[in-house]
Amino acid sequence: MNGEDNLSTSYEEEDYLSIWLCKTESEEILFKYVEKQYEDSGETKFQLGLDFNISWYDEDFFEASFEENIKSWNFIKGHSYVESILPLLKEKYQEVINNNYNGVIIFYNFKYDGDVVEVKNEKYGYFKFVGTFKYQR
Repeated sequence: MNGEDNLSTSYEEEDYLSIWLCKTESEEILFKYVEKQYEDSGETKFQLGLDFNISWYDEDFFEASFEENIKSWNFIKGHSYVESILPLLKEKYQEVINNNYNGVIIFYNFKYDGDVVEVKNEKYGYFKFVGTFKYQR
């Protein structure tokens, strides 16, 4: 990637959450994918950010989980604030979840614009951006 292509950004916005589904080898790999690495220069890098052109997320407003062969949106019931969007996910995004996934990443107070929709990363696995949704507290 040259410098012009590496224009990453922050997508902070109150009351929105952004969801990715993924297929990884393990829970450990899933969490390494979003783990921030702090450089001596003060710059922060993380693989999801590099792949999806995201410069930053707040670790206090992030959740991820790993479960073999997710087939229903019910698995996200344990995540914060998802009850308000669960009916929409079940109605409009059921075909997405019917694929072979085993993990989810949710950034809260985050309105990703879908600049990159899917990534197949040889080291980490397959990641698909599902969407950004307004949620209620």
